[in-house]
Amino acid sequence: MRKIEIYPGILSLMLSKAARAGRTEIGGFLIGKIERNKIIVTRATFPRQRGSRTHVYINDADMAILAEELSERGTGEVIIGWHHTHPGLGVFMSSTDVSTQLRYQAFFPEAIALVMDPVKFSETLDMDDLDLRIFRVDGRKEIELDYEYAHDPSDIIPDLFGIMLTLEETSHVVYEDTWFEKMLRDVFGERITTPEFTWGFGNFLEAAVAFGTIIFLTLFIALALLGLFQ
Repeated sequence: MRKIEIYPGILSLMLSKAARAGRTEIGGFLIGKIERNKIIVTRATFPRQRGSRTHVYINDADMAILAEELSERGTGEVIIGWHHTHPGLGVFMSSTDVSTQLRYQAFFPEAIALVMDPVKFSETLDMDDLDLRIFRVDGRKEIELDYEYAHDPSDIIPDLFGIMLTLEETSHVVYEDTWFEKMLRDVFGERITTPEFTWGFGNFLEAAVAFGTIIFLTLFIALALLGLFQ
């Protein structure tokens, strides 16, 4: 089994993004290089996504686009897995996470899943409070993997985290679930709550309900006024 090596600067970026997202779950792809006995995590990306307190949805088509871009660059980097946060909930692999990880492993058997709860670290900037684990799945059971840092992270991560918070954009492109999306998940489960479907159709229904409410109130007020002047 290959060793896993992570550059501290990547985690600083992930933590700063997570801090901006607050209690909203975020995620993305892990990019890296495969060397004889090592999987080296070189970058983390944040594609289009929808997030809530307990879920994050990423468009699978973005993974194909990214893989093609990496191939064209010819740097030897490939998608080696994915990452996501469990803000304030602890680090574990949910049943949905296990299913997602199995999809990654179908394309790359050594794919990894990086999961972290960044909340306590964001408050203390103490590396001992950074709850981060890396998993792979065997059958339907998650296996926790050992990893190491390319450089000593004790000063690098807290310092870079603070710098990136000041340099990053003031908003994070993560959207809370609509009421329609929550209803779909309750009725049908997560298989139907794809970003493309819920984003478009859900927002359309919300607009329709709002428009209908305005028409109803307008008619109600008009009838009430007519009644007053009769």
